[in-house]
Amino acid sequence: MKLSYLDLSIIGAYMLLSLLIGIYFTKRASSSMNEFFLSGRNLPWWLAGTSMVATTFSSDTPLYVTGLVRGHGIYENWQWWCFILSGMMAVFFFARLWRRLGVLTDVELIDLRYSGMSASFLRGFKAIYFSIAIHTIIKAQVILAMAKIMDVSLGWGKWESIAISSGITIVYSTLSGYWGVVTTDFFQFIISMIGAIILAVASVRKAGGIDSIKENIPSDVLNFFPTLDEGFMGAAFMTFLGYIGLSWWSKYSSDGGGVIVQRIASCKDEQHGLLATFYFNIANYALRTWPWILAALASLVLYPAVKDHEAVYPKMMMDLLPSGLKGLMLASFFAAFMSTLSTYLNLSSAYFVNDFYKPFIKKVADERHYINVARLMTLFLSVITGIVAYQVTSIIGVFKFLIAFGSGTGLVYIIRWYWWRVNAWSEISAMISSTVTTFIVYTSPIFEISPYYTKLFMIITISTVVWITVTFLTKPVDEKKLIEFYSKTNPGGPGWRHIENLANDLPRGSLKNDILNFFYGVVLVVGFTLGLGKLLLGYYIEGILYAVSGLISTILIYRNHKKTKKIFC
Repeated sequence: MKLSYLDLSIIGAYMLLSLLIGIYFTKRASSSMNEFFLSGRNLPWWLAGTSMVATTFSSDTPLYVTGLVRGHGIYENWQWWCFILSGMMAVFFFARLWRRLGVLTDVELIDLRYSGMSASFLRGFKAIYFSIAIHTIIKAQVILAMAKIMDVSLGWGKWESIAISSGITIVYSTLSGYWGVVTTDFFQFIISMIGAIILAVASVRKAGGIDSIKENIPSDVLNFFPTLDEGFMGAAFMTFLGYIGLSWWSKYSSDGGGVIVQRIASCKDEQHGLLATFYFNIANYALRTWPWILAALASLVLYPAVKDHEAVYPKMMMDLLPSGLKGLMLASFFAAFMSTLSTYLNLSSAYFVNDFYKPFIKKVADERHYINVARLMTLFLSVITGIVAYQVTSIIGVFKFLIAFGSGTGLVYIIRWYWWRVNAWSEISAMISSTVTTFIVYTSPIFEISPYYTKLFMIITISTVVWITVTFLTKPVDEKKLIEFYSKTNPGGPGWRHIENLANDLPRGSLKNDILNFFYGVVLVVGFTLGLGKLLLGYYIEGILYAVSGLISTILIYRNHKKTKKIFC
């Protein structure tokens, strides 16, 4: 046993608190589907936004970032930093639209946007596709990370780690639904950040401080962007271009994604939904990034020969922290893990009940019946996830596969908001072609040595050609349905002129201010993220310049808000 009784007591106290929260909210969550899946649509922006951050901060995240930095350098974090762009799209383009729709899940959009049998098929198909396929892979990824942590800290095998680390989460998320998820998320995020900061400080001190780290690791590891040593066509720079040029808009969550949409839908109103998403993006990138990166840089000095880069982070926890802090750190891992797992368990059951079981299996039943089905589905999906998690071996490999797996669908999810001609068959064909192409490029020996960006480009190109062709070969959505959708959302843009002309009383929206604020928002988050990193690493002039660019962008967004009254009101 590598943990003291004090460490185990801290972990046990955290587990008990999570379980008690689940029990406390059980009665309230059982009153209706809105309460079980959306907390009654009455959350303030700060709680919904914190839940967004906590959910995307899982036990796999610091291991994943450590692997990136040790394997390539700081710049490889653009693999996930690139989603700053899609995050700002969610803030300034989609947050208000999702809240106006009043959906319970993002899949419910299909019934409000499309018409006919193809729409019904698509809604049922996506409910199963996300709840059983995509979400199972995501949950398996975070369970794998927790299993690695449990192996290093307690010496447990994979099956024991999967069962024990998931048990409490399954119990409280099954009992309390979304109420338990968002409430525990708030405390879990605080504990997780405290743990990450403690380990970053301890590891940097052990490595001799920032200056010593900079002197004892290769200088290119500290680069925030890939070098051009191999030219513009070199693998590093082309991979970087793949991230910032393809990944962020082509992913299946390009218009927000299920987790973010669920939290937007649970907010009090449009203003709270937008503020929650804005706060999430700042906290997600500017605040979360650097404790992990600093610890990863220190690990290159402390553990230069370790081959399993992802296992170094928990190893530092066990080697560097004293009793008590070690237990707090491990509790922070549990907190990060449980926040993500509970979210995906709740959302997966929401997809199944709201978008498959209720529309197609049992249309008329009381609320308690649907909640009981959701709880049973949560248990069933937990078993499936455990089996898949046992087969997974690489966190970074799973992350890259997930980006590629849904990369052919992102564009159609964006365009459906701004072009009336997109129909259900557009989405169906995009999903099928993306899935088939991904399977081929990841399993065929022909593409075995192809770089990641080449595979991503092939998946996106083939899928886009297919869904655009299918769109023009199939019937458009019923005009009455399109008018209803536009009246409710008012997305704006030239792609809706045809529908605006059909009904003279429809407002003619503009995207000019949304585009400006999107640009300002990207500069804001990138500026604060890179600026903080430069300052922490001792590059003060560069850090101040990045931070000033973020501050100027903040002022510009505020001025645009004062002028248009559209952003935060």
